[in-house]
Order: sequence, then C-alpha cells, then structure tokens
Amino acid sequence: MLFIDATVEVMLVTANARGARAVLVGELDDNPGTTVTNALEGLAESVRRELLDGDPNFELYEFVPKGLPKLQPTFYRIEWRGEPGHFSMPEWQVVDPGSDPWLRDLRSEVMEKGYTAQTLIAERKLEVIDSRRRDDLPIAS
Repeated sequence: MLFIDATVEVMLVTANARGARAVLVGELDDNPGTTVTNALEGLAESVRRELLDGDPNFELYEFVPKGLPKLQPTFYRIEWRGEPGHFSMPEWQVVDPGSDPWLRDLRSEVMEKGYTAQTLIAERKLEVIDSRRRDDLPIAS
C-alpha cells in the first residue's frame, strides 16, 4: 500500500503479457484523499522512485470499483501522451482483464465491493509506504 495524498493499493509484477514490467493501482473505497485518477502523475512518479529503483519503464494499470462509463468494476491501461520520460497527459484505455493474461490473473486480487484499506490490512500482509518526502509531512519542522 502506498500513501501519497491518496491511499491506494499497488501491485507489482515483473512482466505482463507484453514482457514489460507492470503496476496495477487500485482506487480504494475508503481513500480519504485525492482519487487515484486525479493523483495519477504523482502516483506514477512515487512508484518509480519508491518501488522501482528510479526506473520509469513500466506499464501502469488502474482498477476502479465503479469505473466509467457503466459504474462497474473497470480496469484501465494508462497511456502517457506528454513529453517522453515524464508522467504527463495520461489517457485511460478501458482494458478487458480477460484479454490480458496478467490482468486476468490479478482480477481475483481486487474486490468489487468492500475494497478498503482496512479490509486489505486485515486480510493480507501488506507493506505500507508513505511516499511523501519527509519535508512534506505535517510533522516536519
């Protein structure tokens, strides 16, 4: 689990169906802050910095329990349309988890209902990471 100005579940895999490293981020029902969708650029940068040793080469997927357009569980693949090497100008592509073997396998890891940090902490052994820099924390002096 990763803390930015949002609380999200982050799942990593070494390779997806296309042979690239991939990351799935999940929008939790009890996220007290910014939505994953609105925090995506900062979240991608935090994943790169905190979890992938600075490597920006990964594919990013997002899971939303009530995703558009039908307000049902939806997976999106994020395409970055901004300047190369920067996480900017994201574009969301709806992905059928059955069409991507990596997502098909992870489908059972996310929850359509009750997808909360408290539920995940109770059911799984999670590593909790606060990706905010120490100087940005409210307790910093």
